[in-house]
Amino acid sequence: MDAGVTIFSIAYVIILIVPGIIFKRFYFQGAFSKQFNSGLFADRIITSLFWGIIVQILGLLSYSRIINIKYADFKVRALLFYKNVLGNSLPNLSLSQLLNILLYSMYSVCLAAALGLFFYKIVRALQLDLKSPAFRFTNHWHYYFRGEILQTKEFNGNAIGKVISTEVDVMTKDNNGKSNLFSGLLTQYTLNQNHEIEALYLTGSSRFSQTSGNTKVIPGDIFIIPYATVQNLNIRYNFQVKPRKEVLKYIVLGFSGLILLLCLSYPWFTEISIWKKLLGTISLFISWLFLATLLMSFFEPSNGATKTSFWGKITLSVGLAVMLFLSNLIFQFW
Repeated sequence: MDAGVTIFSIAYVIILIVPGIIFKRFYFQGAFSKQFNSGLFADRIITSLFWGIIVQILGLLSYSRIINIKYADFKVRALLFYKNVLGNSLPNLSLSQLLNILLYSMYSVCLAAALGLFFYKIVRALQLDLKSPAFRFTNHWHYYFRGEILQTKEFNGNAIGKVISTEVDVMTKDNNGKSNLFSGLLTQYTLNQNHEIEALYLTGSSRFSQTSGNTKVIPGDIFIIPYATVQNLNIRYNFQVKPRKEVLKYIVLGFSGLILLLCLSYPWFTEISIWKKLLGTISLFISWLFLATLLMSFFEPSNGATKTSFWGKITLSVGLAVMLFLSNLIFQFW
């Protein structure tokens, strides 16, 4: 029985904890990466276990579709494996079954990473962390320094456009008790494990001179201020107001991204051969390329690109129709 407990302990870590950790590693990224290692150890284990269970449920449902295995067959194999472990005997696995276990382990790891990245993109793209404190990340300094805090309910959505840069006025005190006022463009900042600021990094910085009453430019590329010396901090945002058509363009881009996700995932949930799934994925991806290019042709091009002509739009429409027709043949809808 000891061998069975050991095997189950190893399987518990590999099957549930590891995918949950990988999910969180890809979810907490960028300015929020330090949240991955923060919090109590028990809380991190529980959240990793929770997301590991979610990943395994989705992984089993999707992987069984890929290799065309029924739930009843999977249940029989799982019960047989369980009985062998309870009897302190290794399960009798064939080479193909061992290969499937290895492939599924790699698949669950990739799925955990993809889900973590997907949920992060969804939260940030839909601004769920700004609309609800339940989705908000621990690094609250990011919201202040990037101007996103203005879009929250606490600040009544006072943002007048997109924040393109942040300027700060920093009042510091040196070891002699003398105060200094520095100003500049906030380029970067660093945090410690407690999500407290360690240093501010300014470019184009200047210093206010009390003797002359003017500001003097500080020579250099990057001016570093240890946050331990900071007394007061004033933040100023530089906005870029976007026209409504530009906002509509980003909405269309998000919609086309959702369509791409459906095109890449749909074939793997159909009862067709693996080769038809691959061909179907390729045909739907090409169809999406035609559709996305056609939708973007109705907006003004950027970076000096040539605007799509009327006949170009007709060509894109015909290409989209042809690829959708081929997709129908592959999936046997006719």
